[in-house]
Amino acid sequence: ADAEGVVSALREIDGGVEVLEHENVLTVDACEKALAGKEGLAIAKNLLLKDKNGKLIHIVALNSTEIDMKMLSLRLGLGKKHPRMAPEEALSKIFQVPAGCLTPLALSRPDTKNVVVLLDQKLKTEARVLFHPLRNDRSVVMSMDVLDKYLSQFCGRKGTYVDFEKKDVKFGKDNPPDLKPLLDAVKAYEFVPEAAGSAAAPQKQSKSSSKKGKGKKKEEPKGKKEGAGDLAVDDVHALLAEIQGTLMKGVALDERTYKDLESRLNAFKNVSYTRGYTAAKAEIISYIKA
Repeated sequence: ADAEGVVSALREIDGGVEVLEHENVLTVDACEKALAGKEGLAIAKNLLLKDKNGKLIHIVALNSTEIDMKMLSLRLGLGKKHPRMAPEEALSKIFQVPAGCLTPLALSRPDTKNVVVLLDQKLKTEARVLFHPLRNDRSVVMSMDVLDKYLSQFCGRKGTYVDFEKKDVKFGKDNPPDLKPLLDAVKAYEFVPEAAGSAAAPQKQSKSSSKKGKGKKKEEPKGKKEGAGDLAVDDVHALLAEIQGTLMKGVALDERTYKDLESRLNAFKNVSYTRGYTAAKAEIISYIKA
């Protein structure tokens, strides 16, 4: 279905669904500016994440909602293997929308059937929520009740409402991760492998240094702060997801920009071994906001 087909389907559910025309917008901030003067509208941000196995998670949240990626990873049963931003081909091939047009209304595409959909429970308190109808120069105004019926009647599925600001939850044998069954129930997607960043590639050890260090206990990097954490490559991608989910509020990063940020974050990651993860993160945020 195209944008007109989506709007037609929505109006079968609720004839009062309104369509607002505006300039092309790629971010939530741009959408707010384009619709300045319109009162009582809630703008939803969309994030598309991929876990280590290639399973996709589509997050739809109120713009003001802060998503704790570490807690979300635990709730999905991924542990410290945080989900990262999905590659651009997931938008073009699976959702069949260009960058800046990610929307739950694209879940009518057959190839999205294995995407886990997480909806912010705070959206249920909003009477008028904006979503793009497969194009970013239009926005439809509806309630979440209309979206729920659209997902059920035209997509053959439903989303799961989640409290994204839930914190300090301990999981164990008697309290398993609450969102894990959702991932377990879907199949993984296959994507073109991404080239490993040079900063993340392991360094080759010379024969002499290998023999010299044989049998000796591996020492911690000098100056590493206690509690700084083990900064694996996935931490870099988790921070990329956090940047897009909070600081950049729904910006759809193109591949070139994503790779540039990934390279810079890897550099900061190496710095953090001596200055602590918190200090490095502060530098990253400073760079992004500059």
